[in-house]
Amino acid sequence: MNIEIAAICDAATANGAGGRLNILGAFDRIFSKFPLVIPQCSTAFRIRYSRSEAGMHDLKLSFEDVCGKPIVPPMQSKIPLEPVAQGFDTAAVNMVLNLQRLQIKRPDKYIIRLLVDEEELASLPLYALEVPQDGKAPDAPIAEGEQELPN
Repeated sequence: MNIEIAAICDAATANGAGGRLNILGAFDRIFSKFPLVIPQCSTAFRIRYSRSEAGMHDLKLSFEDVCGKPIVPPMQSKIPLEPVAQGFDTAAVNMVLNLQRLQIKRPDKYIIRLLVDEEELASLPLYALEVPQDGKAPDAPIAEGEQELPN
């Protein structure tokens, strides 16, 4: 198996096995005041597999801090990889997971991990950073729409 696309983004959609994967606003960092709630974001993956890899597989998606502590409970599921069509060597499957009201309590590096059959196929960093004193974040927009959590 090979990960062709892996992204944290504002939104994503997928239409069917091997169909189109649409990604809007991929990012790896967010500048905000803390704690905060991200109202909505998505993770998007496109997995390419060979004929011999078709069948049911265990999938696990986790979102954790750098110490490995889960931020939200890991999502676990079984995924079917459909047989590769005649005349093709490989096939692809698209996966989108929408996250609602994601709470981030402190600035830190966070990691989204995708595991298939207990093998890590993708690891995406998310850097949650304080807004600089001057209010200008280098190389990234200030997070819009996020809400501070009540103390």
